[in-house]
Amino acid sequence: MAVFKSIVFDLDGTLIDSAPEVRAAANRILAEEGRRALSLDEVKSLVGEGAAATIEKALKLTGDAGTPEQVKDFMKRYLRQYAANPAENTVIYPGVVETLETLQAQGVTMGICTNKPKATTIPVLEALGLDRFFRSVICADDAPHRKPDGRHVTQTLEKMGVTVKSAAFVGDSETDIAAARDAGVVSVAVSYGYCHIPLAELPADAVIDHFPDLLQALNGLSS
Repeated sequence: MAVFKSIVFDLDGTLIDSAPEVRAAANRILAEEGRRALSLDEVKSLVGEGAAATIEKALKLTGDAGTPEQVKDFMKRYLRQYAANPAENTVIYPGVVETLETLQAQGVTMGICTNKPKATTIPVLEALGLDRFFRSVICADDAPHRKPDGRHVTQTLEKMGVTVKSAAFVGDSETDIAAARDAGVVSVAVSYGYCHIPLAELPADAVIDHFPDLLQALNGLSS
């Protein structure tokens, strides 16, 4: 039986590599506006704070920042593009499904806490068959406070029907770990995601290079 009875996961950069999907959807809209395409490395540098922040940064990178009305219109078109093709260019990281199945079999309650909007989160979870693992999915537009605010994490735990004391948080970025620390939750960082600072500066309780290493890391933290 796993020691931690509940685990909250970040989504992008932790369970799935969605940067190619973000790039594809954004570049379709940028092309319609006569703007240059974003590279994959540029997209990885933009993600983590939610779709709105990603779009605002994308516009600034490719030309005029645009008026608030133009940004809002771009955002709507981007979300439509993404939702129409939620998993065409998205992949699940190696070992994620098998590890989630192990945790589920051990009776661990799992949830997702993401700054991704619901309009793109739910379609991609369903398309990839990951929705079956999670009791609660709290997206940016479900929460009055979002990561790095710890209340995003505690809201997710509340919806899962569990307590902070029994929980761990797994993410890939400084935003995730800051939220976990703010919530008072043990944190595990994956090294392969979209972190924007050196991993050595990330104040996680543990860092893993491969998702299946999560089970051993959690056992180590419990002791």
